[in-house]
Amino acid sequence: MDKKIAIVTGGSSGMGLAISKKLKQMGMEVVIFDIQNPPDDFPFYHVDIRNDEQIKAAISQIPKIDILVNNAGIYFEKYLEDTTNDEIDKMVDVNIKGTYLITRNAFQKVKESKGNIVIIASCLGLVPELTSPLYCTTKAGLIMFTKCLAQQYADCGVRVNCVLPGPIDTPLLQKSFLDEGAAERCANRIPIKRIGQPEDIANMVAFLVSDEACYITGGAFPVDGGVSSSSMYSK
Repeated sequence: MDKKIAIVTGGSSGMGLAISKKLKQMGMEVVIFDIQNPPDDFPFYHVDIRNDEQIKAAISQIPKIDILVNNAGIYFEKYLEDTTNDEIDKMVDVNIKGTYLITRNAFQKVKESKGNIVIIASCLGLVPELTSPLYCTTKAGLIMFTKCLAQQYADCGVRVNCVLPGPIDTPLLQKSFLDEGAAERCANRIPIKRIGQPEDIANMVAFLVSDEACYITGGAFPVDGGVSSSSMYSK
């Protein structure tokens, strides 16, 4: 049987790199789309997911696509009144428009292979973080995007699911820690009392793209140490 081909956006670091390594361990050929080179030996295309022409050029070089993992995204904390127009455009362009463009361009090949799509959203698409309303909004949008695609293309044999990470130990999270005790305070707010590892997300993605998950589509799966299921009464 031909080796499955998976595209992972933002696959050069953090969760994306962990996902890429996990899928490669499963015997897949993993192609990374990113704006920075991966540290490991992966087929790589320099793709800014906001750029439709770059996406089309890269996908035209790939003979088939069995799995698409939409992982690329950005995060920053800004209150409503402090967010500039440029920041709004950048967040929406990367998190929403970029994911939409990649999926639209790759979809025909995914459909031909009866493959599946995994979108990396966030637990903050379910529960609010008061310091990042724009980020939360974009991630909530990706959850609905997942559900729409899953409903529309189920009869084509294409499955679409999303994973909702909580705080994960990546460079993106580390940048948000402004002092030495920030990481410990973050961990203490998580019901399971630890910050997640990129491999925690990679393991969920590996399950969702496997045959063991063949009856699962349209799902939104928190991998967040209990963040999205906690409440003021569980503190």
